Formats: sequence, C-alpha cells, structure tokens
Amino acid sequence: MTVATTVGAVLALFIALAAFRHLSRHRAVPDVVGRVLRLLAFAATTGIAVALLPSTVADSGASTGYLLGVPVVAAVGPLVADLAGRAVGVTTVVGALVMLVWGLVLGLGIGFWFILPALLLGAAAVAGISSRRATATGDQAAG
Repeated sequence: MTVATTVGAVLALFIALAAFRHLSRHRAVPDVVGRVLRLLAFAATTGIAVALLPSTVADSGASTGYLLGVPVVAAVGPLVADLAGRAVGVTTVVGALVMLVWGLVLGLGIGFWFILPALLLGAAAVAGISSRRATATGDQAAG
C-alpha cells in the first residue's frame, strides 16, 4: 500500500464514521438515510481521489485536475445543497448521473473506481424520494 492509498482510506473511514455517528444521533429525522448516503459517497470519492492522485499525476500530468476534480465536485454538490436545504433531490440525482457517466467515460482506467460513489448517490436520491413520500403521506393522514 502506498502512502496515498493509506491517507485516502483513513480519510474515507473518518468521514464514514462521522456519517454513522450522525445517523446514531438523529434517527428520527426523515432524511437522515439520504444524508448519510451522501456523506458516504463523499467519503468514498475523497478516499478514491486521494488514493489515485499519485498515479494519475504520473500518468496524466496537468489533466489530473479535471480527471479527479469532476467526481469530487459531483460528490460535494449534494452535500452543499443538503446544508443549504435547497434542491437536495435534484442535486443528488445530477451528482449521481455526472459521476456515473464520468466513471463510464473514463472506462477501465480510474473511472471504474467512481462507480461505487455514484451508486451511493443514486441510493441517496431514492432514499430522499422515499422520505418525502412518507412525510407527505404522514401529513395527509394527520390532517
């Protein structure tokens, strides 16, 4: 294991532990599953990007910025939208699609590694839809 792989794994584990701690504190919040999945996708993306950084710099040079930057921005976007409380569902779906397409475009190279965070963001989008439906149904039943 290289130093970058170790640092990436430690960073991803740290963010994942923070996500699970958030889940243990806020289980009653309807959108907590989507938030935790978005945090896990960000953790996985960050860990993968840090682990792939040395080999990508050696292979692609200056192109590393956008090769690894696009998935990182696609993972950060839903987190920023979640913190702002606006357009979370749309941003999560767009982030998942961008990361999935980017992973498929880069193919069997470094793009393969970004398929897992894309699937996590897709699951977060589905969880967000489910929690919104449950909240809307619960509001109608109470009224």
